[in-house]
Amino acid sequence: MGETHRKVDFLPALGRRLIELQKEDFNKCIKHYRELEIDEDSIAGHNKDLLRRAHKIAFTMGLFVQKLSAVPPWVSPYLNCLKSDTIQIIPSIVLGNRRSLHLYERASIEDFLRYIYYFDHRIEHILLQNHPTKFQSLDSLIGWIKSYPSLIPYKKLVAQSCNNLTSRYGELSRTVHGTTIADIEPSDNLKALHKPLESPLTEMRTLKSIFKSIIFLLSLFHLEEFRAFSLDEKVLICQHLVKKEKQVLSGVEA
Repeated sequence: MGETHRKVDFLPALGRRLIELQKEDFNKCIKHYRELEIDEDSIAGHNKDLLRRAHKIAFTMGLFVQKLSAVPPWVSPYLNCLKSDTIQIIPSIVLGNRRSLHLYERASIEDFLRYIYYFDHRIEHILLQNHPTKFQSLDSLIGWIKSYPSLIPYKKLVAQSCNNLTSRYGELSRTVHGTTIADIEPSDNLKALHKPLESPLTEMRTLKSIFKSIIFLLSLFHLEEFRAFSLDEKVLICQHLVKKEKQVLSGVEA
């Protein structure tokens, strides 16, 4: 007889309590912006879908900050800053500021990479505080993750996520620094600044791609703690990931 494989449901009904709380919190977020009389088009249609995704990410980062207990005190500011920058993404979307959105997405990548690097580099962290110009390059931060001992068994998925972050960082930098004319967003009045994003679906793909990589790598870096999370907490985190990544984190063979 052939071996029977049990299908694993990564979003079981019993684990949806935090998902429901997340939805309730998102509705409060929309209500808040309606009370501010924000342009309805900024919180409707595809823009609302983008806003919902950004809220899910910020909600998930809040969970990480609350639950991770083995965080050295010198790197906790980077984790808190990652949470803060994901929250800042929300008003950037509501106000239709693409450059600001890309700035906070780019900052989130930096927060994450520095968190991982300085987790095991306390002396380098102290030196950075004393000499702020002596910071690590993007390549060195990425290289550290790729060669991190506990991540070596998952090197293919780790490399994919790291390469994605490197690529996305370059794309975001072009907008932040206004590399081409197309990346510049000139405005001559305040009303022109507060309008719906022109390409919310494109922004959605970028946002999902960046934080899929960040959330997977952060979960993998803290794999022992992740596996000790409650079912609710795992479900909240895994909603951002693809099947293979969920299987690796859950210890289920593909």
